[in-house]
Amino acid sequence: MARGNKLIQDDIHDPYFVRERYRDPSICEKCGVLFRNKAFEWTQKTPSGAAKMICPACRRIEDGFEGGIVVLEGDFLARHKPDILNTIENTEEAEKRKRPLERIISINDQGSRIELRTTYEHIARRIGEAIRKAFKGDLTLQYPTGEKYARVFWRRNGH
Repeated sequence: MARGNKLIQDDIHDPYFVRERYRDPSICEKCGVLFRNKAFEWTQKTPSGAAKMICPACRRIEDGFEGGIVVLEGDFLARHKPDILNTIENTEEAEKRKRPLERIISINDQGSRIELRTTYEHIARRIGEAIRKAFKGDLTLQYPTGEKYARVFWRRNGH
């Protein structure tokens, strides 16, 4: 029987993020993020007996499998690039502090166009929103149906 309410959706499976895969506690060999109490967190000290693993973000980065893409374009971008890149960096740092798996995989700077690939869709959206808040312009967010993915487009021409 089909559901009448289209707003109710089943969870979208993310093969990179399976909580049951990690022993508690576990530490990522690449970035040092700790898995403890069913969550990832940054730590100064590795708990004794922590298992070693590679976290979902580091695996996505290794595989080049992004969860989001951000495209920034326009004449304004070329003239204000240092400020825009600073906003991107600050947004990523703030996001990583709260959600250690949310990271930028790559930044491809092509002059009047910048393309960022991110580990998950949330940081892609947050970067787009931070750019729009700081610099105005037009922001479009796209979430393909049935995918744990975001496409974020920002454009501003003029001064």
